[in-house]
Amino acid sequence: MQNVQGCSSKTQQTDQTYQECRNSNQFKLILNEFIHLQHHKQWNHQLRLTEILLYQYLTIMYDGNLLQEYCILHPNVLSIGIHNIQLSQYEVKQKSFLFNNKICYLIALGDDILLLFKDEELQQLWYYSMKQFSIMKFFQRKFQLEQELFQGFYKIINKKNHEQFSANIICKQQPYLEHTFGLLHECRHPSILKIKGIYEDPCNYIIVTDYYEGEPIFNALIGGLQLKESEIASVIYQILILLRYLNDHQAYHGNLGAHSVIINQDTITIDIIMIDFVYFPFKQGDDTTQYWNWVSQFQQKRNKDSEIPGIHSDLYQLGILLYMITFFPKEFSRMENKIDNQKFYFQYMKDLHIDYDLINQSIEILAELKSLNENYKHVFSLSQLHLIKKLLSQCSLTDALNHQWFINTQQKCKSHHQRQGITNLKTIIEQREFSDEEYSISQSKQSNIQNENCESIDEYPTLQYLMRNILDYEKAPCKSHHC
Repeated sequence: MQNVQGCSSKTQQTDQTYQECRNSNQFKLILNEFIHLQHHKQWNHQLRLTEILLYQYLTIMYDGNLLQEYCILHPNVLSIGIHNIQLSQYEVKQKSFLFNNKICYLIALGDDILLLFKDEELQQLWYYSMKQFSIMKFFQRKFQLEQELFQGFYKIINKKNHEQFSANIICKQQPYLEHTFGLLHECRHPSILKIKGIYEDPCNYIIVTDYYEGEPIFNALIGGLQLKESEIASVIYQILILLRYLNDHQAYHGNLGAHSVIINQDTITIDIIMIDFVYFPFKQGDDTTQYWNWVSQFQQKRNKDSEIPGIHSDLYQLGILLYMITFFPKEFSRMENKIDNQKFYFQYMKDLHIDYDLINQSIEILAELKSLNENYKHVFSLSQLHLIKKLLSQCSLTDALNHQWFINTQQKCKSHHQRQGITNLKTIIEQREFSDEEYSISQSKQSNIQNENCESIDEYPTLQYLMRNILDYEKAPCKSHHC
């Protein structure tokens, strides 16, 4: 079993020590001073990552009971018996006290549960392993704000070793933050920045992640960004791949839009990351009013306040995003120094109306090979416009991923770049999807993939190869307990 730590000799010693105390009412009274008699958080979380970080047979106390159980630490989840406890909803603290002339070492998850250790070394091992997933304090003691990259997103420096990170500041008023933080801790995807820690102050949470330089695609558009068709297709395809990953892990983004797609124009692929998730595992019949009230300031109003959000609503908002990019008005370009980007975005979304007549007129013009309105620089093809209509009419994730636009664009890039000797769309997406090692492995599989059955794309073996490689990439972590 990989990446697993356990200490059997210490376990036996710890168990024997606390076995002597379990029948002591005085010992239980001391422990009860640290926690409530009934836990307040939900402990039925569904594991997304099965990697085991630590496992131990420990003495624990919760709900007034002192008992011994196997404790298994996964990324962001502590499993105790039938309970799966999400660590991102707790502040993790270490404590100690003297009992019968012996020091007892504790770890407390909020006011709900205690883990008991006789050995300080073992306590420290578990404490720091769990603390990385918990809510922490004193951000300013550890980090220094260096530069605001865009509103709410900063470049920061670790004061001790001068390492660079990014910090995303989130208002505490945002709903469902416990589940959102849990999702981010448990995701392993190149379009989601790896969390290094989540800190809080009186008004905000600060998510510290790997460093990333970029800007929201909305900011880039009002700054005059001009995209090629292959670049737009690459951005949309990367988002779809992320949505498939989330869907496979029973999750969704929840707040997809031009504000939450961060692009890096300095990379040949226009790599993306996604921020501003709003996630909660709603069930049929749950009240979603608070959710829709929050995201409505970022998204186009759909008049479906009772709808349960999910991948289907993400796909609809992806259609809105593709419509915005495709028909972004020329007069809004190069306004970035004159306005508050976030306020302008809120107003833009409030006023946004999907003009289906404009889409249909553009389809007719392209079909007749006529020149389009110069105001719309990102209208390239019939299949691009068709995908907008499909996404807005609630197509499936599979239909979106297999859409003809990606096939056509990849073929255009292939024929053009074979003459130019430049990276094509297939390679762009492959490079985004794979690490160097995974990409090398995928190359050796190419000759075997051509014979796989895929009726919708048999005519395009290079795209078939791309799709299969992406599937291989997404399945690979399961082999090492990262599924």
